[in-house]
Amino acid sequence: MKCRTLFRRDVNTECFISFRVLAFLSFALCLMVPLQLMGASPPEPYSETRMMLHTLVEIKAYGDNVEDAVKAAFNEIERINLFLNNYDPKSEVSLINAAAGLKEVVISPETLEALMAVQFYGSLTDGALDITVGPLLAFWGFTQEEPAREAAPHSSNELDKIRQIVDYRALRLDAINGTAMLLKRGMWIDAGSFTKGYAVDRAARVLKKNGVQRALIAAGGTILAVGKKSGGKYWQVGIRHPRQEGKLMGSVAIEDQAISTSGDYERFYRFKERRICHIIDPRSGQPIESVQSISVIAPSAMASDALSTALFVLGTHEGLLLVNNLPDTEALVVDQGGVQHTSRGWPTHQNQEF
Repeated sequence: MKCRTLFRRDVNTECFISFRVLAFLSFALCLMVPLQLMGASPPEPYSETRMMLHTLVEIKAYGDNVEDAVKAAFNEIERINLFLNNYDPKSEVSLINAAAGLKEVVISPETLEALMAVQFYGSLTDGALDITVGPLLAFWGFTQEEPAREAAPHSSNELDKIRQIVDYRALRLDAINGTAMLLKRGMWIDAGSFTKGYAVDRAARVLKKNGVQRALIAAGGTILAVGKKSGGKYWQVGIRHPRQEGKLMGSVAIEDQAISTSGDYERFYRFKERRICHIIDPRSGQPIESVQSISVIAPSAMASDALSTALFVLGTHEGLLLVNNLPDTEALVVDQGGVQHTSRGWPTHQNQEF
């Protein structure tokens, strides 16, 4: 495991803090503060930030012709988003949704790759991660700009009917013919649990193809480190405190790894004294109320992104049991009481020099 944690109060850390309202963009969805070290300062990386994937995406990179490489990486993210954005009626995912229960849709190799990967995580987590959860998100009011549920109560029969069409196994993928089909009418894919991770991984491929071996890519709560920083130092990523906006619980140092954090603070509203968050258990149809946040370190951005959502649904015990059996994967769970729980190998070393 190439990661260590840092909780020193006498230094600043590079960190990313996601905010849920665009009005606070001036404070940045992804905030990175350079770590101050004794001695000569290492060369600064080239940095560029764009509004993409419904969040701020930042790429920092070292190398020759790095500006062209970073621009190519951003172009790749935009290209992938054109395939996977289910809010764009022209995207391939939207075309699959529109043809649910009717016909197969020819898709690109990239969409097929992404859907096959996320279907794997659905199987790995026994349906805790289910990309066909879209109808449940609509039921709870999370498909509108300002999430909210109507005051009038919905019947349990209505929720039961919706649950019947939420099933990741009813997404049929044909790798030979390059097609995808949702088998039941009314089904639809919500790509929010994996698009950022997949797009970030694709961007990293482009950077490496263009000769960049040291970079950090951040898309909201998903961050991927390519190699180390200049001078051989680790990239440090802060972990946001789920109940104290603008504060960190700590930070981890990573190299050739990704970390994703999912929190109940990202999109939520209150309904009849309940805190309704955007992560829904696809099996029960109910919003998760037992966890505040989950951070997952994994070998790829796709894995960390998908697993951070899945573990939210699985909960503390079952989620950490899964992670403890996955190679090169660690997790930090903050339960609803604010208590932190970690996997066996979660980095706990303090006062390390990076």
